Amino acid sequence: MKTYYVTMQDGVCEETRTLKAECLQEVVNQVQGEADDWCSAGEWGDHGASIPIHWTLYDERKYEVGSGSIEVNIEPNHEALIAAAGGDADCEHDWTSENEGGCDENPGVWSTGGTSMVFVEHCRKCNLRRIKNITGSQRNPGEHDTVKYDQDSYQHSDTFSDR
Repeated sequence: MKTYYVTMQDGVCEETRTLKAECLQEVVNQVQGEADDWCSAGEWGDHGASIPIHWTLYDERKYEVGSGSIEVNIEPNHEALIAAAGGDADCEHDWTSENEGGCDENPGVWSTGGTSMVFVEHCRKCNLRRIKNITGSQRNPGEHDTVKYDQDSYQHSDTFSDR
């Protein structure tokens, strides 16, 4: 086993970790897991985040042997967002997009340009509404998928813009 060092930067903080692997390709495959682990320990708020990470890999002699960029996606805290919207966090939600507008073949779905889409659903049990904005592959730096929950003014609509 060889020793490698990976330095990860998110634009604000930096972390260096020691990795063990038989070969360079094996250690490169470990970098995503290390970045996921490092970022999951951070405070990103309830809405989740997408963190661009630049990494540099060094061998035992501290010579640079590789570098690259990856993205770490932090999942939103759905329980906290549901509670903040006045929803029932204990409900075993049964999500449906039925009667949420859109077209018959794909109710509750809208294209918002490029590769981004909006998905609108509601829970059949508690009427909580969930609005997911998926950015797709043509997103801007730092932009990430979002989810919003709404309990206050649930009503079926032909557009998502008034939600």
